[in-house]
Amino acid sequence: MANKNLQPIGPPLQPTTYKLQPKKGYAMLFSVLISSLLVAIGLSIFSLTLKELTISTSARESQVAFYAANSGMDCAIYWNFQDKFAGSVAPDVSGVQCGESFGSASASGDVYKFKFDITSDTNGPCVEVVVTKGTDTIIESRGKNICGAEGRKVERGLTATIITPPATLP
Repeated sequence: MANKNLQPIGPPLQPTTYKLQPKKGYAMLFSVLISSLLVAIGLSIFSLTLKELTISTSARESQVAFYAANSGMDCAIYWNFQDKFAGSVAPDVSGVQCGESFGSASASGDVYKFKFDITSDTNGPCVEVVVTKGTDTIIESRGKNICGAEGRKVERGLTATIITPPATLP
């Protein structure tokens, strides 16, 4: 029941067999492996850079805190040799000035405390100093990189003991 009006155009179609060629998807596999390797290397470099940045920031903030403690120590030693911390009745430590800063100061017995900002910024570095008078003078200075409420705070401290020489006998 074939249609007599239809004539074949060419020879009848023969089944085609295909040979599998093993190198046909190799380029795709190779490019995926190489791009995965490059992404892994890129992420590793990014991770190392982030860690280095964190370490360098921490070192910088630690240095700021140490310099603040050192400034407080220098100020306390200066005022100690000016006899500002002498007097056991009612010592006046209100005039303690360090650089351009007047800080808060208090005294109780032989313990003198003062605090001041290193810069005019209230969120900047500051220092708290405790001077204990006795046979020897002990100065404890604690510098902070940030004195406000925000940020990662780092504190460094210094302690100095000024030994009073014994009285010489005539």
